[in-house]
Amino acid sequence: MPRRPWARVTFPYELVALAAWIAVIALTVTGAVHGAHPAGPAPAGESPHHHVSPAQTAHGTSGFGGTAGFGGLATWALMCVAMMVPAALPALAHVGTNSLRRRRQRAMAGFAAVYLAVWTGYGALLVASAPLWSRLPGDAVLACALALAAAWQSTVHKRRALRDCHRSSPLPQSGPRAMTGTVRFGLRHGGACLRSCWALMAVMAAAGGGTGMLAWMALLTGIVTAERFTRRPGRTTRLAAAALAAAALAAALAPALT
Repeated sequence: MPRRPWARVTFPYELVALAAWIAVIALTVTGAVHGAHPAGPAPAGESPHHHVSPAQTAHGTSGFGGTAGFGGLATWALMCVAMMVPAALPALAHVGTNSLRRRRQRAMAGFAAVYLAVWTGYGALLVASAPLWSRLPGDAVLACALALAAAWQSTVHKRRALRDCHRSSPLPQSGPRAMTGTVRFGLRHGGACLRSCWALMAVMAAAGGGTGMLAWMALLTGIVTAERFTRRPGRTTRLAAAALAAAALAAALAPALT
């Protein structure tokens, strides 16, 4: 397999993404990324965990997509590092290879900070909107989120956003314009990535906590990364739409099968 010419430039960020995955797995295994218990007491003879739905789990005191304030938003940001930094590696490489050596690391860090700030802002929006749907049945919320993601994958807007994700931008190499150019590129690339993947990441807000969340993380990270690196992203997008539609149907039928 040929070596990527920019692999050495992005290697620290690959380690950061790996560390974020390890942290999310550790938090999940230790129970730190779980949900709150239901607000009311459990009926007599039943476990207090019996009525916790995936949606309630996602919006609990330690869930990443809920009304938990900084704790939930911090967990969301950690998940964004794990899931979205791999897809941003080509853009990071573009910043690194087009910056002077003395300011390369500063430029790449600035791009990464702006890029992740875009996704953190989206997480804040999910936190704010969580009360609107956190009381709905968890299976229904997940099925709707998956159906929405499948539908978005099939739109022309998705294809346009994905094309924008593959575009680079000329970057000034010195002076104040260099940092301004990096910030502008981070906003533009982060915005394109958000337009492309917002529906996929909304699934994470509906998936809840526990080990099931890790499975969704792995699946969605695979879709996002494949769309970014494959030579035919359109085909990957269509396959992902079919898989998400099938998952939505399975989630919708789950209550009837249990």
